[in-house]
Amino acid sequence: MLRYLWQQKRDDRGFTLIELLIVVAIIAILAAILIPNFLRARAQSMVSAARGNMKNLATALESYFVDNNEYSPDLAALAVGQRYLRAIPRDPCNSPDTYETGGQASYNPVVAPITDYTIRTDFTGTRCAGIVVGDVLYYTPGGGLTP
Repeated sequence: MLRYLWQQKRDDRGFTLIELLIVVAIIAILAAILIPNFLRARAQSMVSAARGNMKNLATALESYFVDNNEYSPDLAALAVGQRYLRAIPRDPCNSPDTYETGGQASYNPVVAPITDYTIRTDFTGTRCAGIVVGDVLYYTPGGGLTP
């Protein structure tokens, strides 16, 4: 009798197919709920980084203005000799390129003499789309960051 019970106990080890399917279904449901939230949080962090980079560019431009009585004709002049910036910051939402050379972000000085500028980042069609109202951020002197 003892031998029969021992044999029966050995045969009942493991999980049934239904138990495994239920566990897989629960994991899939949790993943479907959590993944969109993680992606949105990542996009929001990229937008925050883009805002911070735009403010750093504006601070460097204002420092350049104090020294030269006009704004820089291009962003590369701010990084020469690391006087105003160590390096031109990258736009995290559009591309790995800098604000000056790539992506959809742009620096537009008002020419001759340069007394005004606009830094613009476009979030449409990028990994940060839908986070900023209007999908565009502008930074202007006196106006600050505006969507």
